[in-house]
Amino acid sequence: MPLRSSVQTARRLATAALATGTLFAGLLPAAALADDGSANITNLVTKQIFVNSNGSSYTSVAGLATLTADVRIQVDAEVSGRVKSWRVWLGLSNQEGDHISFRSQGVGKSYGTFERPRRVDRTERVTVHAVVWQDFVAARCNEMADALRSGGMPDSAIFGQDRTLELGVTVHFDADITGIGNYFIGAKPWEEIPKTQVTCKKWAGAAIPQAADGLAVTPSKVVNKGLSIYEQYGITGVCKIRLDGWITTDQKNATVKFRYRNQQGKFSKVWTVNTGESKTATFSHWYDIQNTKWAETGFVRMVGVSHDFRSDWAEYTMECVEGGPGSLVANEPPKPTLKVVEQGKVMVYGRVCPQRVKLVGVLEGRGNFAGKVVFFGPAYLSPPRDYDITHGQKLLFGADVVLDWSDTPPPSPHGPMGQSRKFGMSVTNSEGKAIATLPPKDFFFQCRAARVNPAVQPAPGGLTVEPRQPSGAGAPKTLRLLPQAPAPLPPQAPTPQRLQIRPVN
Repeated sequence: MPLRSSVQTARRLATAALATGTLFAGLLPAAALADDGSANITNLVTKQIFVNSNGSSYTSVAGLATLTADVRIQVDAEVSGRVKSWRVWLGLSNQEGDHISFRSQGVGKSYGTFERPRRVDRTERVTVHAVVWQDFVAARCNEMADALRSGGMPDSAIFGQDRTLELGVTVHFDADITGIGNYFIGAKPWEEIPKTQVTCKKWAGAAIPQAADGLAVTPSKVVNKGLSIYEQYGITGVCKIRLDGWITTDQKNATVKFRYRNQQGKFSKVWTVNTGESKTATFSHWYDIQNTKWAETGFVRMVGVSHDFRSDWAEYTMECVEGGPGSLVANEPPKPTLKVVEQGKVMVYGRVCPQRVKLVGVLEGRGNFAGKVVFFGPAYLSPPRDYDITHGQKLLFGADVVLDWSDTPPPSPHGPMGQSRKFGMSVTNSEGKAIATLPPKDFFFQCRAARVNPAVQPAPGGLTVEPRQPSGAGAPKTLRLLPQAPAPLPPQAPTPQRLQIRPVN
């Protein structure tokens, strides 16, 4: 079963967790090794939503509705310091990946400098009024109506009865903790997200055929269906899957329209079958899947267009990933890689150290995705960079990081000198959900002993300097710096002679 994610943002300021490359608290040992923050819905109050219709579209949410849930907030800043603030808010999503969140309608708290706690563990009721989210919910109902129209169903039939769908209620969380840290995005499978049922209500003015009306035709129903997959490996490197299905209706000669849907939400074209005199239609459809170096495991199901039905998922596993023209495309997230390049030089304790490093990230496309790329590490978060990538495309991203050597202790006589930094890379889709992450990895930037310029050589009587010659110039000239003779001492004043006076006899 495919996984659908709700975005849950947690701030983890993790000296110990990052040292092991661990991003999620659920993977840590029982003893808390890192600061942690999370929020979980403990009670979904809004379990049902009703949407009005006018006979041709779904318009607004019925009544003074609200989206309400009780959320438990837990923040632990034991390692880094104290909690400065936190905020939690709700969102809505569906299984096809549509999502909206309501940060401005959330609940939060900021603490004064001398009031900041080390831990927060409390439950808050978060309420979002329908005026904020009713357009999103009505759009999901109208999407369902459009799918039925594409199968030939008239509006009188679409809006002649109540129709239901499910929306997941997601919780989002953000915390600010003293010390150093980074934001990480967690994800939950679609099956684990609390659900609210949306009833797309029938139009009150829709004409309902009466039993006595001889012209009324009772619509057929799909009473049985199934789908299986046959895998075929081609010697030319192209693989195929054959989808074998059957549909049974409660009436003869019923026309049924349906589409195939894969685990990434991609739909095939609409297929039409007729159940004939036996009330059962059987069919087979082939799809090409190009062979690549990655193994592919996929899921496919039938989704009714003219009738409301869904088959069970059928699974295939092949050494194939990308679909050929007109086929179902298994949209895989891009594959990230990260390299670090030293740049510039600075002298520290007589040794030459790198002044800065450039983070070089590469995205390798394995499907159609768009979103943002960020580099992160302890005390570092790069500005987000936008990307839009397709299968087989490679995109390059970079970010500069200045290395601080001000707190570096003096080196030992024979030991290495340098500093270790951790850097990782996170890729999100257009909805802000993390789809690929490289955990923070250790990089050591070493300082090296300074080397004498080969153009400067000792010479008898002084220092010989060989200046760089321009291209095409003759042999380098030698400038000799000879030691200067000591300056002569200033002349000394003559010693005064004593005048002797002899007595006259």
